[in-house]
Amino acid sequence: MTEVLLSVGAPKIRQFQNKKPIAAVAELVWNALDANATYVEVKLERTLAGAVDQIIVVDNGEGITPSQAQESFREYGDTWKSSRTHTAGRKRILHGKNGEGRLFALALGDHLTWNSVAAVDGQSLRTKISVSRNRPTVWNIDDAVETVESPGTTVTITVPQGKRHRALESTEAPDNLTARLAFYLRAYPGIKVVYDGVILDPTNIIQGIVDLHLDLPPEYISEASPIVTFVEWNTRITDRKLLVCNAEGIALAEHGEDWHDAVVSFTPYLRWRGFNEMSGEDLHMLTMSHAPLLYAAEQAIRKHVSKRRAEISSQVVEQLKEEGLYPYDMTETRPTQMVERQMFDLVVTVARTALPPRGAPRQLSVNLIQAALENDPSDLHNILDRVLTLSPEERAHLGRLIDDTQLSNIVSATNTIVERLNFIGGLRKLLADPQLRQELREVDQLHPMIARNLWLFGEEWTLARTEVGLTAVLREHLGHLGDEIALEAELDKVVREDGRSGRVDILLYRGVGDERQNERLVVELKRPTVKVGRTELDQVKSYARAIVDDPQYRGVKCKWKFVLVTYEYDDSINRDIRQRDKPPGLADDQEEYGVWVQSWGEILDAAERKLSFFRKQLDYEATDERVTRYLRESHQEFIPESLHAAPADE
Repeated sequence: MTEVLLSVGAPKIRQFQNKKPIAAVAELVWNALDANATYVEVKLERTLAGAVDQIIVVDNGEGITPSQAQESFREYGDTWKSSRTHTAGRKRILHGKNGEGRLFALALGDHLTWNSVAAVDGQSLRTKISVSRNRPTVWNIDDAVETVESPGTTVTITVPQGKRHRALESTEAPDNLTARLAFYLRAYPGIKVVYDGVILDPTNIIQGIVDLHLDLPPEYISEASPIVTFVEWNTRITDRKLLVCNAEGIALAEHGEDWHDAVVSFTPYLRWRGFNEMSGEDLHMLTMSHAPLLYAAEQAIRKHVSKRRAEISSQVVEQLKEEGLYPYDMTETRPTQMVERQMFDLVVTVARTALPPRGAPRQLSVNLIQAALENDPSDLHNILDRVLTLSPEERAHLGRLIDDTQLSNIVSATNTIVERLNFIGGLRKLLADPQLRQELREVDQLHPMIARNLWLFGEEWTLARTEVGLTAVLREHLGHLGDEIALEAELDKVVREDGRSGRVDILLYRGVGDERQNERLVVELKRPTVKVGRTELDQVKSYARAIVDDPQYRGVKCKWKFVLVTYEYDDSINRDIRQRDKPPGLADDQEEYGVWVQSWGEILDAAERKLSFFRKQLDYEATDERVTRYLRESHQEFIPESLHAAPADE
């Protein structure tokens, strides 16, 4: 037996232990398909008590030769797949590139074994590879032995006692896996993938497919411009992140948070050939490197979801009217009646698949829903449970609608306020704790979070976008700020020799405006280790003046706001940022621009005070437990490793 050390450190590998179980299973299936397998089966072996104790993935692919095992299981980021676009024999599109797929399996169990048979010089050789979760850099490779077995690979994962993979055991799991493989399975109909006894077939669950028009910045417009393929399902899919895909629709990575909608079940696929050559690190940094493209995709998805929601609701309501079951007068204009009618339309639309199809039971269900909304909306829970057969997710959707609000705009506003309070509390936690502050990386953790939450610098920047022309001008004058500065759009290039993100200061920037007035925000985020003093302030001032004096902006009606953000600043600049009759932090106040110096403490305190009235009305407190859970759920990819897993007693 040979011990092979993976060419990347344990902290990097342990990041894969927090991947979603369904994503880990998908990567194992992709590895089989990349080996030209035509049959892949995922088996969940259960104990007598019904708990999953083993996950087994079997395929009939070409297997792993002894030499491939020695090479591939040592490599990371530069595997044999890196220079290829197709599988052996150019039979199919290749999915993987970086040798990460097998590492995803560390999220599933504590001991992993590959038993693989491959043909070598006319002989069938079986090779066994194994690794333990507690020593993820050490891979054991047994000496190859001859066998009469056919080529193929069996991956066996031992699930420790007490560990539950509910996402894998749920009835939605086959559909969630199908969504990830949908384009591949449609492109290669001869392939058969089986999950826990269910054959995956995307044609069984696809309601419709449409390519969405994107309002793209000029730099993305070409003969092969990016598109979002919007796949609507006829069943409830619980994993609904934006899937970043190559031009053929093969999923390479996930982006952002789940798209939740109570009415439309869908998965958006952002397809672009520009993603084909990106490494895993590049794909992880999309928020920084391709923010305009992601913004355009998200806007198109929201617009289409809103359209489909209205269409589906209209169909449900029209059907009830044709059946004579709709309980409201459409000419009624009293506000209370209109609110109740809107709520009824939403409830029956969400519950449309659970309503009885015809006759007296259908009318009774409709009447009970209407009566509950009119008299006591809180009683709707019991009525729905007694009368309708709802899935757990449908019940959860309706529960949130009934418990939280009667109007979607109130829900949206409340959620926004709570999320902002949680974000402020979470950022305070990260910056105040010495250990977390030490672990927190600026380039690929802190800065992506701030880029998503520019409301910290003013509400007008919430939906503002980067500008192509602005990028060029900022780059032209970047020398004023020194050598270790990177633009937000260029962060995918900021890496050390070992591949990790470099330590640099970042410029975030946005522009908003109309025909009357333009405004632009430039935020320089200093590393927590930098104590801002006279030198840094003078640099920003000179940079600001160079920008506003640039021929492109000279004489243009435009107000610039330059913000220098630091964890701590020196006493030497106190007089500059504490001037009489000037707001605290304003160091240079000119007609065309203002230069501000603000600490994270001041920024978060100001943001919290703006939300204090709403916090009191909601009686909401961002406790340590809440903000920690919020960081794990909403910013999982951007938080330090020690925050990923809850303590054993939590």
